[in-house]
Amino acid sequence: MKYKFSLVFCILFIITSCSNADDTAVYNDFLNNTSSSNVILRINKSLFDNIDNNRINNVSEGNFIKINNGKKNGDFIELSVSYSGGCKTHNFEIIWDGIVYTNEPCNMNFLLVHSGNNDSCEAYITETIIINLKELLGDVTYSSSCSFNIFNTYNTSNIPNIKI
Repeated sequence: MKYKFSLVFCILFIITSCSNADDTAVYNDFLNNTSSSNVILRINKSLFDNIDNNRINNVSEGNFIKINNGKKNGDFIELSVSYSGGCKTHNFEIIWDGIVYTNEPCNMNFLLVHSGNNDSCEAYITETIIINLKELLGDVTYSSSCSFNIFNTYNTSNIPNIKI
């Protein structure tokens, strides 16, 4: 009897301590309707600078991806993206250099790296990927008042693929 009670208590403790109800509800709504992909969030200035320099010099990281549109929804950015594939799970990485440009207009730059995992299928997939800003930025003061410039690694210009 003690064992069953302890097991039930542990399971309930784990379930309730690992989630924020508001964030989980919003995130689950997106997951149920859109994406089966993985999004990795990183803050790494040297990695950002290296990929960004390569991007500008027409040396692309990862696989091609088209950013169709995006919007901010609370602590999340929803990005509609398209790519070819369909046979394997695709992974996405958002890389932030950790810099908040506070001069007007306030903004932050993100790189979107797409890995197709050698998916040779040719279906044209459109899905929504979710960026959890709270997880990526933490308690950055400007996160609610700044815009977000998102570049894919095939964009060689200084104009972002999308500004949110």
